[in-house]
Amino acid sequence: MAGNNNNRTKRQFDAPASHCDPAFCQIPDCYCGGKDIPGGYSADQIPQFVMLTFDDAVNDLNKAFYEELFGGRFNPNGCPIKSTFYVSHEWTDYAQVQDLYADGHEIASHTITHSFGTNFNEEKWANEVVGEAEVLVRYAGVNPADIKGMRAPFLAVGGDKMFNMLSRYGFYYDSSMPTGSPSWPYSLEYRMPHSCSVKPCPGESHPGMWEVPMKTLQDVRGGSCSMADGCFYTEDADSIQKIFTQNFLEHYTKSKAPFPLFFHAAWFFSRPHRKDGFLKFIDSILALPDVYFVTSQELIAWTRYPEPLPQVHSSPIFHCNFPNRPGRCGKKKNRCNLSHKGDQRQFSSCQVTCPKRYPWINNLNGE
Repeated sequence: MAGNNNNRTKRQFDAPASHCDPAFCQIPDCYCGGKDIPGGYSADQIPQFVMLTFDDAVNDLNKAFYEELFGGRFNPNGCPIKSTFYVSHEWTDYAQVQDLYADGHEIASHTITHSFGTNFNEEKWANEVVGEAEVLVRYAGVNPADIKGMRAPFLAVGGDKMFNMLSRYGFYYDSSMPTGSPSWPYSLEYRMPHSCSVKPCPGESHPGMWEVPMKTLQDVRGGSCSMADGCFYTEDADSIQKIFTQNFLEHYTKSKAPFPLFFHAAWFFSRPHRKDGFLKFIDSILALPDVYFVTSQELIAWTRYPEPLPQVHSSPIFHCNFPNRPGRCGKKKNRCNLSHKGDQRQFSSCQVTCPKRYPWINNLNGE
């Protein structure tokens, strides 16, 4: 991989990123982030975007929850609400990933082994992030052109090495960096607009690369969390609904910057009051005429090409017609049961027959 340096003519990777000046950094190719609304719109002219994301494996443990969450819930344009799944490999059932993809959700990479990547070199980052993208293509039928983003396990970003790798392999965004202040997505050609909470953050200039920052939620004790399940909650449905509502109103009634709901689905397991409070909250905000649940890619697309609320209702960015995606998996799936780490791993695929071995780093085809 080291031999690829000669294709870097367009990018000055090693140049330190300078302060972001909105006079020079202009959409569609550059944005400084922060609270300023792209396109110069005022808060009352734009939708309130909600970013709902789920990290880690997709499997039978969360299947029923996703079906209940996404069934019968719609954005104001009549399309079903969408979310972004940052999928890690181990324990994932790729037939279920295909179903989510067919339904219009974004599928992104959360690596193969779900390891701390702080000290990874570029090649190791590629094996993990691009490796999982290749597995998603092979076993879940995801179009490689649709896998454009990642989230680092444990939010342990890999600094410039990680972003160089993303750029080299045609990805264009990461969503791993927490911030305490509301912010739109920003490009990494210039210095990031918030402090670095988990080092190493990127220090060099990365033209064409975007960050979807992870705005923290505030909990009842005055603490904050970037993954919603990291906060402290009073454990009853009304309190759960109330704390999400309070956080939502901080965005909706003020800056209208994108509202974060970043979860591990495991937070909802065997905790019916959490699910009930959360779904009541979701339904209460979907009753508003300007609330859109969008994927990370859609949010970046709107940031680059912003349009006011009336145009959003008919915008091709937020459509729900996916003729080029495979259909839902159905019953014709290959059920694979393979040994791994002295234990069994099961997954299904509608794309390929079962491999001989459980796919893993350096053996994605399971040969």
